[in-house]
Amino acid sequence: MRFIGSVIEKLQRHPKRIVFPEGTEPRVLQAARQFYSLRLGVPILLGDRARITEAADALNISLEGIRTINPAESEDLDNFARRFKLLRHYTGKRMKGLEAREAVLQPNYFGAMMLAMHQADGFVAGARQITASLLRPLFQTIKPAPHTSTVSSCLVMEVEDSRLGENGVLFMADCDVIEEPSVEQLADVAVSTAQLARHLLGVRPRVAMLSFSTKGSASHRSVGKVQAATALAEKKASK
Repeated sequence: MRFIGSVIEKLQRHPKRIVFPEGTEPRVLQAARQFYSLRLGVPILLGDRARITEAADALNISLEGIRTINPAESEDLDNFARRFKLLRHYTGKRMKGLEAREAVLQPNYFGAMMLAMHQADGFVAGARQITASLLRPLFQTIKPAPHTSTVSSCLVMEVEDSRLGENGVLFMADCDVIEEPSVEQLADVAVSTAQLARHLLGVRPRVAMLSFSTKGSASHRSVGKVQAATALAEKKASK
């Protein structure tokens, strides 16, 4: 498709290093193989090398061009543990050296530290893990982007009907990170999603904020919250 094709072309010109904490997961192995085959960059699988090799062999997937790192055997483990301990200290969360080491031994934390230490450009996970177990290490090691106070998830969808969205591309942000978002947080999500769309598509995005009410057909506090967030998002975007 058009958007996905443009992303592939950009990555082929500027390859990235992507770390996959779930190194033995079949879908992750297939994705890593395809990522390398398309010349998008270097995939990095985390986990026990023997188990990764066994899983790849069972699927007849070559590991050529794919890096594998076992956190327990990595020469970066002690340094990552020290840096992670410092990061926690700066946020007021004191921990012992052994606790920091045990944390960084976990693939999600090790991968997050690779991002924090600029040893990887991206982090892809979630095949068999809940959102919280993925976000917690990232929140503890990497700060949100400048001027960003609310973190949310965003799904990018490309459909065949070019009349929808921007030539068939839709950016749909939800609030699964925050169970009961405030008006301010909803507005932040809308603005940051629009900024992402503009960065990736190079156009001025159109933003819609949804509620269960159709054109004001229902009166409810959640509808009023979305209406207030829409007005606030417009104000934030105009600055």
